[in-house]
Amino acid sequence: MAKSWLEWVAGMGDVSWDRRMHPAPDIPPLQPTDFDPLTGTLNWVKFTEVLEATRSQSAGALLVVDLDDRSSAIDMIATEHGADVLPWLAQAIRQAVRADDLVSHLHGYRFAVLLRGAAPEVATSVADRVRESVEDTMFTTVAGAARLGVAIGGVIFDSSGSREGDLVQSAAANLDAAQSTASQVKIR
Repeated sequence: MAKSWLEWVAGMGDVSWDRRMHPAPDIPPLQPTDFDPLTGTLNWVKFTEVLEATRSQSAGALLVVDLDDRSSAIDMIATEHGADVLPWLAQAIRQAVRADDLVSHLHGYRFAVLLRGAAPEVATSVADRVRESVEDTMFTTVAGAARLGVAIGGVIFDSSGSREGDLVQSAAANLDAAQSTASQVKIR
């Protein structure tokens, strides 16, 4: 849990580094067609364009968020009303990140979050805020209500290209590892 409400809102934690003082690099102009109409998140094609551009210009982190094992109640609801839950899940994730960060729906209940210009400590702090935001949201459909939890895997990258390979696959592998830990978060 964040130390204080003000620190949570400001995106600050135990570290003194403030991302608000370090603006994220500019992204290409976004059009209405660049957004998923169901979730309100950036579509995957545009997200990957921005991810590759960001990766070559600056440091950052890529998080992959998915439901954890405690969210088995959603399986009942998902059969008929899964699309009703996705917009709420996307909103819970978006409200935990700053406006300059980007969220995209991958598939199922899996989302990707690009933290542009984020230091490694910040990525962990944001992951904790995303988990809190989802856990604090009551997901309701006509079939019922459920509390959900998420597991988060992530990778840190910098503009030097020191991290070779597919960032999304690396983050997804860390997500798989995170789902078997108590903290439900693994970022490297």
